[in-house]
Amino acid sequence: MWSPQPQLLLRFSTAGDGDLIAAMCARLSADEGSPRASRFSAEIFRRDGFGATPRFRCIIAELSGAPAGYVLHCPDYDTDHLCRCVYMADLYVEKTARGRGIGRALMAAAADDGRQRGAAVMVWTALRSNNNAREFYRRMGHENGDLIEYVAQAGQFRALAEEAEQRGGAFRLRPAQAGDCAAMAEFLSGLYRETGRTAPDGIAAILHRDGFGADPAFSAVIAESSDNVPIGYALYWPTYETESATAGGLLSDLYVMQRWRRHGVARGLLAAVVRHLARDGGSFLVWAVDSGNHAARAFYRTLSMEAPESVVCACDFQEFAQLADDARTWRR
Repeated sequence: MWSPQPQLLLRFSTAGDGDLIAAMCARLSADEGSPRASRFSAEIFRRDGFGATPRFRCIIAELSGAPAGYVLHCPDYDTDHLCRCVYMADLYVEKTARGRGIGRALMAAAADDGRQRGAAVMVWTALRSNNNAREFYRRMGHENGDLIEYVAQAGQFRALAEEAEQRGGAFRLRPAQAGDCAAMAEFLSGLYRETGRTAPDGIAAILHRDGFGADPAFSAVIAESSDNVPIGYALYWPTYETESATAGGLLSDLYVMQRWRRHGVARGLLAAVVRHLARDGGSFLVWAVDSGNHAARAFYRTLSMEAPESVVCACDFQEFAQLADDARTWRR
């Protein structure tokens, strides 16, 4: 628990908080002007948030003993920084409790919770039209305004999941193994180069540490030629959305070697990721692309829909550490 100020207590949710969180989640959707009613029920909260493999973690704020808000977050990863991070799926403060620092306190508690599990970055999205939220979030971190989100869900997700697996022929697909880290590091270095960035040292060792230990932060699919040479990869991890009350995945990297492009490898990798997610109960895949990468955007529009109404936000390292340090001093 955390107590950042008199009469304010932050605590982890329990399975018995389902009705409370479902009601606040519905008010969050209404506040954001969502055309859909939230499907996040007390039963789904208990099913997906507890048990052997919970899909999210939730912290509740109580002001003078009354519920005042919540933050719901998931484990995440960041290949830009090569570190574990926290994905903040929901942040909500009751209207009567706003202006008291509760939103920042909830974010700080989520950062502290994430850092205890190795995270160093927090990411989230905001509606471009929600100026009040964006102004608040800019005090915590920064916007990645050059990124466009893509989402494959419903029919698009099912269509990818139902695509026939590549068998034989020019290439094949398989789950990544620890021995693939050197090849994955080369692919990630290629992504860095093609986006004008300098690849850091030690990528293979970091990927091995974070993806193939006792608590893997991501999964990956390898595409390889008929003579068993890796030619591309897709790296992803599970995530969650409360409004639709569904699990899904976040695609971080998709890379195919130049000479293998336009041979169906990228589409095959995406389909393989979606199949893996679907087998684990997932129903959507989300990812972000540089707005100036018109070739990639044209390809992704054939498989999914753009979500230009969302802006991707983050607090990295120093900003994250400040939030987590604040919460550490409030622990009880």
